[in-house]
Amino acid sequence: MKNNIEQEIQNLTNSLLEMVNTYCWNTISKNVVYITSNISETDIAGENAFVHRRNRNTANKKKTPKSFNEAIADLEKIYDSVYDINLYVYKAEKKLTILDIRYFLKSELDPDFLSVVADNPSMLHCKITHPPYRNENHKFDVNWELGGLRHNWNMFWYKRKFKKLERARRYH
Repeated sequence: MKNNIEQEIQNLTNSLLEMVNTYCWNTISKNVVYITSNISETDIAGENAFVHRRNRNTANKKKTPKSFNEAIADLEKIYDSVYDINLYVYKAEKKLTILDIRYFLKSELDPDFLSVVADNPSMLHCKITHPPYRNENHKFDVNWELGGLRHNWNMFWYKRKFKKLERARRYH
């Protein structure tokens, strides 16, 4: 599988871009660069999703995007110790798309589970993070995790609707 990591990441990239075109209203550039992230460095157990997102965005802003070949070279160095690889859109602009290759190391696994999966190849996934206010019938902004006026406006209405439902449940 290690020999195929280049092809696998290219396939994941293509699948992810297709998913974005299906579920998001953004215009996605085919000019793609990558950043790599160790999941365990930003997603600390016990913290909620908002804290995870803030930590991840803070860390990602400091990273310099790399070309496909540079990102693959980085992954090849650690591939044997990687349990899971997830590909996400970090930022999509008209002229550039930055994809985040998030990986989880086998060394971070529980020792009992590690003994079961130690010889397994890395799992590969591509995912789109959905905003809490997502409506199944409408496309959403793939950049919602970065904040912005549109996201804040949607969150305002989402929270308002949520509070209204809570009040209705309390009184019935």
